[in-house]
Amino acid sequence: MNFRLKRHWWMWALCILWHLVATRFYAVGIWPVLAILLIADFFLIFPEASHFSYDITNRQFTVKRIGYSYISFPCNAITAVENATLFTAWGGRSAVINMNQIVEESIGTFKITYSASANSGNHRRKAVLVCPKNKREFFETLKLNVDPNVILINNKESAFKKKKDEI
Repeated sequence: MNFRLKRHWWMWALCILWHLVATRFYAVGIWPVLAILLIADFFLIFPEASHFSYDITNRQFTVKRIGYSYISFPCNAITAVENATLFTAWGGRSAVINMNQIVEESIGTFKITYSASANSGNHRRKAVLVCPKNKREFFETLKLNVDPNVILINNKESAFKKKKDEI
């Protein structure tokens, strides 16, 4: 099943703002800041921003990207699906408890952690950030193909701690 993704205007606004700041550094003669930013864009930002659809077919999860190779892995290699923390900020004091609180926001983005090579003994984990447009339909399809215990949306407990507690 093919899923479209949801684009966030704020992500592009922050990227443009950061590039304007880097351009100002370049204008005053500090060109390495712009060079480092462009290299970081190519390796860190553009691969995540180039997603154009997600596909779950024959128990295979595929992230289709523009200009980069597709990310594809079997659904049984998924070890955790959780909210991605994109922004963290100090939230002030709670009305119930008099202590500082940290506010974390995912803004509709989810982090799918998977084992890079599920068949071999290597347990190296990788992660991909996804932001489907129709979250409900996406999770219904994902629950059919993935063990329901690894979907940890709105759960603060780690999937690896949960697995350790079961043993």
